[in-house]
Amino acid sequence: MSKKSNLKVIPLGGLNEVGKNLNIFEKDNQIIIVDCGVMFPDDDMMGIDYVIPDFNYVIKNKRKIKAIIITHGHEDHIGALPFLLKEIKAPIYATKLTLGLIKIKLSNASRKNLDFFEIDPAQSIEIGPFFIDFFRVNHSIPDGVGLIIKTDIGNIVHSGDFKIDQSPIDGRVTDFSKITRIGDEGVLALFCDSTNAEETGYTLPERDVGKTLKDKFARADKRIIVATFASHIHRIQQVMDVAHEMGKKVAISGRSMLKTIRISSELGYLKVPEDTIVPITKIDELPLKKLVILSTGSQGEPLSALNKMAMGEHARAQIMKGDIVIISASPIPGNEKAISNTINMLINQGADVFYESIAGVHVSGHAAQEEIKMMIGLLKPKYFIPIHGENKHKIQNAKIAEEMGVDKKNILLAQNGSVIKMNTNICRIANALNLKTIYVDGIGTGNIEDMVLKDRRLLSRDGIVVAVVAIDEANRKIVNVPDFILKGVVYIQDFNKLLEDCRKIIINSAEKAFEQNISNASMIEQFINENLEKHIFKKVKIRPIVSTKVITV
Repeated sequence: MSKKSNLKVIPLGGLNEVGKNLNIFEKDNQIIIVDCGVMFPDDDMMGIDYVIPDFNYVIKNKRKIKAIIITHGHEDHIGALPFLLKEIKAPIYATKLTLGLIKIKLSNASRKNLDFFEIDPAQSIEIGPFFIDFFRVNHSIPDGVGLIIKTDIGNIVHSGDFKIDQSPIDGRVTDFSKITRIGDEGVLALFCDSTNAEETGYTLPERDVGKTLKDKFARADKRIIVATFASHIHRIQQVMDVAHEMGKKVAISGRSMLKTIRISSELGYLKVPEDTIVPITKIDELPLKKLVILSTGSQGEPLSALNKMAMGEHARAQIMKGDIVIISASPIPGNEKAISNTINMLINQGADVFYESIAGVHVSGHAAQEEIKMMIGLLKPKYFIPIHGENKHKIQNAKIAEEMGVDKKNILLAQNGSVIKMNTNICRIANALNLKTIYVDGIGTGNIEDMVLKDRRLLSRDGIVVAVVAIDEANRKIVNVPDFILKGVVYIQDFNKLLEDCRKIIINSAEKAFEQNISNASMIEQFINENLEKHIFKKVKIRPIVSTKVITV
């Protein structure tokens, strides 16, 4: 009997953070990719729009790639596809709604060169050495699935993002029968969602939010503004239903929200009650108590509709005293300060603001501890690998697995870039890829060096000082009094004295450069910069970016 080849699993994202999910499954020189998402930036990532996985390994092995399989349509699972598909071409497999959301993200030109295959959870697909079954899961977006990846060494289960909701908004419950059946057949390894592993008990059902919305809407005698994720179709459905029940009209603000509502309605996943939606341009024609504005901006995004309202910059909706604002989402890690700033600005303008921690206007889409236990209990995996979370989430998930009887030595705490090798009787981290952090900053994509982000943080805190000096290159002397341009520099006592000292430093630095036979302008600039930086920090304890421009005459 021939020896069975190892299965290699490499997470390129999602195992050191919440977001940026991407897992590679490789066997017999053939690869399937599961998910391809973005992560939203932390506060200290100045000017960064998204963080995406490092695709270097994928690009090097692009001839091996047979499919990209997407578990559901959230940005942390589909958002990086446009960037990956610039580098490789592979067929994309996803459920109907998820495919619709993916196609919105891709340009028409990109879509023409791609093959899309709709996943029917009742049917299996075969891709190279992988025979793949799917099972429906509940989450905060419809049409989510988990994966059962059958290979000659055993069955691998990827949970996707999941919770267990016995009364979901769309009526599609988790497919327990298939999960139980594969558990009885035998599961070699379970890759399990860790996002909510710190939370005890069960995650509350989505319908609980509907009850809270109904109570808030009933009490409102002014306008209501609800902010949520554009992709949270169950939440959008409940806002529509409650508004319709109470005779209110709904206006949509935010391009991503409009696109999602359009595609999910066309595909039958969102049922908009008749005559409920009104154009945002018509809101001034309605009584305030009859109006609900459904908005993007639940994460405090600077360009979102809600943030523009909070700053008084929205073209159609200005915050009025007595407006009820409901932020129906939980903060993505790193967004807490931005959300807090938005809430404070709304309150300052007279709005009554309700948000997750005080009002019960949001429930999670991820499994809490008892639901994770149920998944482990049904699947009975030999090996357990926590995914989708920060280290603290994965460690808690590992403890849950151990409590459920998984042998501690069979629980792997992997990181992004870990190369997990697996066979019938082994599962270990063999080595690790050296992954880079890839940023998208609006104009380009790449591995922005830590120094660039450091410079951006310094600019935001201490500003920039530009020194301009002209030198006579032939006679090796300064021909003008050095001048300064300052931007964002905080007020400093005896500021004029500091500038005068800096002028002397520039002159002395240039003269020393001449004495050392340094005549190259860029080298003189560097020499002056170093001396100015040291002096400014010594005198006033700030570190502005210092840039000297030497003009030769």
